[in-house]
Amino acid sequence: MSTIPTSDQLLGATARWTASVRALESAREDRLFDDPWAAALAGAEGAAWMAGRTADSVLPIVLRTRFFDDFLQRVTTEHGIRQIVLLAAGLDTRAFRLAWPAQTRFFELDQPVVIAHKERILHDAGAAPNCTLQCLGANLSDPWQEVLLQAGFDAGQPSAWLLEGFLFYLSNDRITSILDAVSNLAAPGSWLGFDIINPAVLTSPWTRAWVEMQAAAGAPWIGALADPVGFMAARGWNATLSQAGAPDANHGRWHLPIIPTLAPDMPHNWYVCAEKQPTG
Repeated sequence: MSTIPTSDQLLGATARWTASVRALESAREDRLFDDPWAAALAGAEGAAWMAGRTADSVLPIVLRTRFFDDFLQRVTTEHGIRQIVLLAAGLDTRAFRLAWPAQTRFFELDQPVVIAHKERILHDAGAAPNCTLQCLGANLSDPWQEVLLQAGFDAGQPSAWLLEGFLFYLSNDRITSILDAVSNLAAPGSWLGFDIINPAVLTSPWTRAWVEMQAAAGAPWIGALADPVGFMAARGWNATLSQAGAPDANHGRWHLPIIPTLAPDMPHNWYVCAEKQPTG
Protein backbone atom coordinates (compact mmCIF):
# COMPACT_ATOMS: atom_id res chain seq x y z
CA MET A 1 0.00 0.00 0.00
CA SER A 2 1.29 3.48 -0.87
CA THR A 3 2.35 5.69 2.04
CA ILE A 4 2.55 8.84 -0.06
CA PRO A 5 0.23 11.39 1.58
CA THR A 6 -2.55 12.95 -0.43
CA SER A 7 -2.62 16.71 -0.93
CA ASP A 8 -5.47 16.90 1.59
CA GLN A 9 -3.36 15.10 4.20
CA LEU A 10 -0.48 17.48 3.50
CA LEU A 11 -2.73 20.46 4.11
CA GLY A 12 -3.74 19.02 7.47
CA ALA A 13 -0.09 18.77 8.53
CA THR A 14 0.91 22.19 7.24
CA ALA A 15 -1.96 23.80 9.18
CA ARG A 16 -0.08 22.90 12.38
CA TRP A 17 3.11 24.41 10.98
CA THR A 18 1.36 27.69 10.23
CA ALA A 19 -0.20 27.74 13.71
CA SER A 20 3.29 27.34 15.18
CA VAL A 21 4.41 30.46 13.30
CA ARG A 22 1.46 32.39 14.72
CA ALA A 23 2.40 31.19 18.19
CA LEU A 24 5.98 32.40 17.77
CA GLU A 25 4.83 35.81 16.54
CA SER A 26 2.24 36.15 19.30
CA ALA A 27 4.98 35.80 21.93
CA ARG A 28 6.78 38.92 20.66
CA GLU A 29 6.28 42.29 22.33
CA ASP A 30 6.12 43.92 18.90
CA ARG A 31 3.79 41.25 17.47
CA LEU A 32 1.83 42.00 14.32
CA PHE A 33 -1.12 39.93 15.57
CA ASP A 34 -2.09 38.03 18.69
CA ASP A 35 -3.30 34.44 18.55
CA PRO A 36 -3.56 33.11 22.11
CA TRP A 37 -4.67 29.67 20.90
CA ALA A 38 -1.98 29.10 18.28
CA ALA A 39 0.42 27.07 20.41
CA ALA A 40 -2.28 24.63 21.51
CA LEU A 41 -3.52 24.29 17.94
CA ALA A 42 -0.01 23.66 16.62
CA GLY A 43 0.64 20.96 19.21
CA ALA A 44 3.80 18.91 19.36
CA GLU A 45 3.94 18.42 15.60
CA GLY A 46 3.85 22.13 14.91
CA ALA A 47 6.35 22.89 17.66
CA ALA A 48 8.76 20.29 16.28
CA TRP A 49 8.56 21.84 12.82
CA MET A 50 9.11 25.33 14.23
CA ALA A 51 12.14 24.13 16.19
CA GLY A 52 13.93 23.55 12.90
CA ARG A 53 13.22 27.03 11.57
CA THR A 54 14.58 30.48 12.31
CA ALA A 55 12.36 33.48 12.96
CA ASP A 56 13.67 35.12 9.78
CA SER A 57 12.83 32.07 7.67
CA VAL A 58 9.14 32.22 8.63
CA LEU A 59 8.81 36.02 8.45
CA PRO A 60 7.02 35.79 5.07
CA ILE A 61 4.29 33.72 6.77
CA VAL A 62 3.98 36.31 9.54
CA LEU A 63 3.69 39.14 7.03
CA ARG A 64 1.22 37.14 4.95
CA THR A 65 -0.96 36.54 7.99
CA ARG A 66 -1.07 40.23 8.85
CA PHE A 67 -1.60 41.20 5.20
CA PHE A 68 -4.71 39.04 4.91
CA ASP A 69 -5.92 40.12 8.36
CA ASP A 70 -5.90 43.66 7.01
CA PHE A 71 -7.47 42.57 3.71
CA LEU A 72 -10.47 40.90 5.32
CA GLN A 73 -11.02 43.69 7.80
CA ARG A 74 -10.82 46.26 5.01
CA VAL A 75 -13.40 44.60 2.76
CA THR A 76 -15.84 44.14 5.63
CA THR A 77 -15.55 47.71 6.91
CA GLU A 78 -15.10 49.60 3.64
CA HIS A 79 -17.14 47.46 1.25
CA GLY A 80 -19.83 46.09 3.52
CA ILE A 81 -19.02 42.43 2.94
CA ARG A 82 -20.81 40.26 5.50
CA GLN A 83 -20.07 36.70 4.38
CA ILE A 84 -16.52 35.39 4.40
CA VAL A 85 -15.37 32.01 3.09
CA LEU A 86 -12.07 30.45 4.11
CA LEU A 87 -11.18 27.49 1.92
CA ALA A 88 -8.73 25.00 3.43
CA ALA A 89 -9.11 27.11 6.57
CA GLY A 90 -6.83 24.85 8.55
CA LEU A 91 -6.36 26.08 12.12
CA ASP A 92 -7.16 29.70 11.31
CA THR A 93 -8.52 31.75 14.22
CA ARG A 94 -9.45 35.04 12.56
CA ALA A 95 -13.11 34.52 13.47
CA PHE A 96 -12.00 34.56 17.13
CA ARG A 97 -9.02 36.90 17.34
CA LEU A 98 -10.26 39.81 15.19
CA ALA A 99 -13.27 42.12 15.63
CA TRP A 100 -15.97 41.90 12.95
CA PRO A 101 -18.96 44.07 12.04
CA ALA A 102 -22.38 42.91 13.18
CA GLN A 103 -24.01 40.25 10.98
CA THR A 104 -20.66 38.99 9.67
CA ARG A 105 -20.80 35.28 8.83
CA PHE A 106 -17.73 33.07 8.49
CA PHE A 107 -17.80 29.81 6.54
CA GLU A 108 -14.67 27.72 7.09
CA LEU A 109 -14.12 24.61 4.97
CA ASP A 110 -11.52 21.97 5.66
CA GLN A 111 -11.13 18.26 6.23
CA PRO A 112 -13.39 16.93 8.99
CA VAL A 113 -10.40 15.79 11.07
CA VAL A 114 -8.87 19.29 10.94
CA ILE A 115 -12.19 20.93 11.84
CA ALA A 116 -12.68 18.53 14.76
CA HIS A 117 -9.19 19.21 16.13
CA LYS A 118 -9.67 22.96 15.99
CA GLU A 119 -13.14 22.89 17.52
CA ARG A 120 -11.94 20.71 20.41
CA ILE A 121 -8.95 22.93 21.22
CA LEU A 122 -10.94 26.17 21.03
CA HIS A 123 -13.86 24.72 23.01
CA ASP A 124 -11.54 23.55 25.77
CA ALA A 125 -9.98 27.03 25.86
CA GLY A 126 -13.38 28.69 26.20
CA ALA A 127 -12.88 30.66 22.98
CA ALA A 128 -15.90 32.31 21.37
CA PRO A 129 -16.05 33.69 17.80
CA ASN A 130 -16.68 37.38 17.20
CA CYS A 131 -19.07 36.58 14.35
CA THR A 132 -21.40 33.80 13.23
CA LEU A 133 -19.11 30.89 12.44
CA GLN A 134 -19.85 27.69 10.57
CA CYS A 135 -17.08 25.13 10.27
CA LEU A 136 -17.79 22.72 7.44
CA GLY A 137 -16.04 19.41 6.90
CA ALA A 138 -15.23 19.06 3.22
CA ASN A 139 -12.16 18.02 1.24
CA LEU A 140 -11.36 20.37 -1.61
CA SER A 141 -10.53 17.31 -3.72
CA ASP A 142 -14.27 16.47 -3.55
CA PRO A 143 -17.22 18.63 -4.62
CA TRP A 144 -17.47 21.23 -1.86
CA GLN A 145 -19.67 23.93 -3.37
CA GLU A 146 -22.93 22.24 -2.40
CA VAL A 147 -21.73 21.89 1.21
CA LEU A 148 -21.21 25.64 1.32
CA LEU A 149 -24.56 26.45 -0.26
CA GLN A 150 -26.45 24.10 2.03
CA ALA A 151 -24.86 25.83 5.01
CA GLY A 152 -26.52 29.07 3.99
CA PHE A 153 -23.96 30.80 1.82
CA ASP A 154 -25.79 33.26 -0.43
CA ALA A 155 -24.24 33.24 -3.90
CA GLY A 156 -26.41 36.24 -4.83
CA GLN A 157 -24.69 38.53 -2.34
CA PRO A 158 -21.10 39.81 -2.41
CA SER A 159 -18.69 37.74 -0.39
CA ALA A 160 -15.04 37.68 0.61
CA TRP A 161 -12.88 34.63 0.02
CA LEU A 162 -9.50 33.72 1.43
CA LEU A 163 -7.31 30.92 0.06
CA GLU A 164 -4.19 31.26 2.17
CA GLY A 165 -1.09 29.15 2.37
CA PHE A 166 -2.05 26.12 0.33
CA LEU A 167 -2.37 26.64 -3.41
CA PHE A 168 1.33 25.97 -4.02
CA TYR A 169 0.85 22.45 -2.64
CA LEU A 170 -1.61 21.68 -5.44
CA SER A 171 -1.18 20.91 -9.12
CA ASN A 172 -1.83 23.72 -11.57
CA ASP A 173 -4.96 21.93 -12.77
CA ARG A 174 -6.37 21.87 -9.23
CA ILE A 175 -5.49 25.52 -8.68
CA THR A 176 -7.42 26.39 -11.82
CA SER A 177 -10.37 24.22 -10.79
CA ILE A 178 -10.63 25.82 -7.36
CA LEU A 179 -10.34 29.38 -8.64
CA ASP A 180 -12.92 28.62 -11.32
CA ALA A 181 -15.30 27.30 -8.66
CA VAL A 182 -14.82 30.40 -6.52
CA SER A 183 -15.40 32.62 -9.54
CA ASN A 184 -18.65 30.82 -10.29
CA LEU A 185 -19.95 31.27 -6.73
CA ALA A 186 -18.79 34.84 -6.10
CA ALA A 187 -21.28 37.60 -6.95
CA PRO A 188 -20.11 40.87 -8.52
CA GLY A 189 -18.62 43.07 -5.83
CA SER A 190 -17.03 40.09 -4.09
CA TRP A 191 -13.40 40.05 -3.02
CA LEU A 192 -10.81 37.29 -3.15
CA GLY A 193 -7.44 37.01 -1.44
CA PHE A 194 -4.87 34.30 -2.02
CA ASP A 195 -1.13 33.77 -2.11
CA ILE A 196 0.63 32.08 -5.01
CA ILE A 197 4.17 31.58 -6.22
CA ASN A 198 5.40 32.05 -9.76
CA PRO A 199 7.21 29.22 -11.59
CA ALA A 200 10.62 30.82 -10.95
CA VAL A 201 10.29 30.03 -7.24
CA LEU A 202 10.53 26.33 -8.07
CA THR A 203 13.84 26.71 -9.92
CA SER A 204 15.61 29.80 -8.58
CA PRO A 205 18.80 29.44 -6.51
CA TRP A 206 17.41 32.19 -4.27
CA THR A 207 14.55 29.97 -3.13
CA ARG A 208 16.18 26.56 -3.44
CA ALA A 209 16.76 26.08 0.29
CA TRP A 210 13.11 26.65 1.16
CA VAL A 211 11.79 24.56 -1.73
CA GLU A 212 14.11 21.71 -0.82
CA MET A 213 13.10 21.96 2.85
CA GLN A 214 9.44 21.69 1.88
CA ALA A 215 10.10 18.66 -0.28
CA ALA A 216 12.14 16.98 2.45
CA ALA A 217 9.30 17.59 4.91
CA GLY A 218 6.94 15.73 2.58
CA ALA A 219 5.05 18.86 1.48
CA PRO A 220 6.57 19.89 -1.85
CA TRP A 221 5.59 23.09 -3.58
CA ILE A 222 4.34 22.18 -7.06
CA GLY A 223 1.73 24.72 -8.17
CA ALA A 224 2.33 28.20 -9.55
CA LEU A 225 0.85 31.00 -11.66
CA ALA A 226 3.01 33.07 -13.97
CA ASP A 227 0.46 35.89 -14.32
CA PRO A 228 -2.17 36.01 -11.55
CA VAL A 229 -3.53 39.37 -12.74
CA GLY A 230 -4.18 38.08 -16.25
CA PHE A 231 -5.43 34.74 -14.95
CA MET A 232 -8.00 36.42 -12.72
CA ALA A 233 -8.99 39.00 -15.36
CA ALA A 234 -10.02 36.14 -17.64
CA ARG A 235 -12.42 35.08 -14.86
CA GLY A 236 -13.94 38.51 -14.26
CA TRP A 237 -11.70 39.82 -11.47
CA ASN A 238 -9.59 42.97 -11.16
CA ALA A 239 -6.49 41.86 -9.24
CA THR A 240 -3.53 43.58 -7.63
CA LEU A 241 -0.30 42.06 -6.34
CA SER A 242 1.81 42.55 -3.26
CA GLN A 243 4.52 40.50 -1.57
CA ALA A 244 6.59 40.36 1.62
CA GLY A 245 8.60 43.55 1.98
CA ALA A 246 6.21 45.71 -0.05
CA PRO A 247 4.87 48.83 1.73
CA ASP A 248 1.63 47.07 2.74
CA ALA A 249 3.46 43.90 3.87
CA ASN A 250 6.52 45.20 5.68
CA HIS A 251 5.74 46.76 9.10
CA GLY A 252 9.41 47.55 9.56
CA ARG A 253 10.27 43.86 9.78
CA TRP A 254 11.60 43.13 6.28
CA HIS A 255 15.33 43.80 6.03
CA LEU A 256 16.23 41.93 2.85
CA PRO A 257 16.42 43.60 -0.58
CA ILE A 258 12.92 44.24 -1.91
CA ILE A 259 12.38 42.86 -5.40
CA PRO A 260 9.88 44.88 -7.48
CA THR A 261 6.57 43.06 -7.52
CA LEU A 262 6.66 42.48 -11.27
CA ALA A 263 10.42 42.06 -11.72
CA PRO A 264 10.80 39.58 -14.60
CA ASP A 265 12.68 36.29 -14.27
CA MET A 266 12.74 36.58 -10.47
CA PRO A 267 11.03 34.37 -7.88
CA HIS A 268 7.84 35.86 -6.45
CA ASN A 269 5.52 34.75 -3.69
CA TRP A 270 2.60 37.05 -4.39
CA TYR A 271 -0.28 38.16 -2.21
CA VAL A 272 -3.23 38.62 -4.54
CA CYS A 273 -6.28 40.76 -3.85
CA ALA A 274 -9.05 40.77 -6.45
CA GLU A 275 -12.50 42.32 -6.83
CA LYS A 276 -15.19 40.61 -8.93
CA GLN A 277 -16.37 42.92 -11.67
CA PRO A 278 -19.95 43.30 -12.89
CA THR A 279 -20.85 41.20 -15.92
CA GLY A 280 -21.94 42.67 -19.20
